[in-house]
Amino acid sequence: MQIIELIDYTLEPEGARNGLNDFSFSLSGGDGYAVETDSIDDAVLFLKAVVTWVSPQKGIYRFNGVNIDLDDYRNSLLCKRKIGYIASDAALISNRTVRDNLIFMRCYHEDSLLLTLDDTTAELCRKFDIADKLDRRPGELHPRDIKNAITIRELSKSPDVLVLERPEDFIDHTKFDLFKEAVTAMTRQGLPVVFYSSDRNFINTFSNKKARISKGRLTFLSS
Repeated sequence: MQIIELIDYTLEPEGARNGLNDFSFSLSGGDGYAVETDSIDDAVLFLKAVVTWVSPQKGIYRFNGVNIDLDDYRNSLLCKRKIGYIASDAALISNRTVRDNLIFMRCYHEDSLLLTLDDTTAELCRKFDIADKLDRRPGELHPRDIKNAITIRELSKSPDVLVLERPEDFIDHTKFDLFKEAVTAMTRQGLPVVFYSSDRNFINTFSNKKARISKGRLTFLSS
């Protein structure tokens, strides 16, 4: 069963060179899509469409077999909870502590304010060196620590899909092998990934398909 489907999609340019015209895309367990592009802006636009951060000019977005009306942002909240998104425009909630940011989605969906970090998240905090920064707000942190917290938040969702924009630039280089180990463990369990990267080793490790963007058109190939 397809987890995500974009059906007859057209995306207007959003600071992008071309936008994306009249394409369909589906993602199933075990898929690893590497995006190749002649326009970085168009690649980012495509990733944002996959994670519901942009709505199409026309087209249908389907998540786990259910059509999602993206005109109302509330309809996409469940999708966002189940899609890990690590990218340059991802952010923490500025007036909340790191700890709050890491459990916020769980608090919302489980309707409880009494949740604590689970063991997996706590271990990631230790490995990414932010365990002693959990009670600080983003404005008090080094940008590196903010990115590490975002990475932990998205990995610890137990996502159905993982979407990455240039992870080699986002993740601190001293933690990149640790990040790859975490992603490897998740993909071995069938987690599908969609990513744009310039790191050839990362591409070779995590892709078995290609999404090629050229002059506003997408084509899809097996690696």
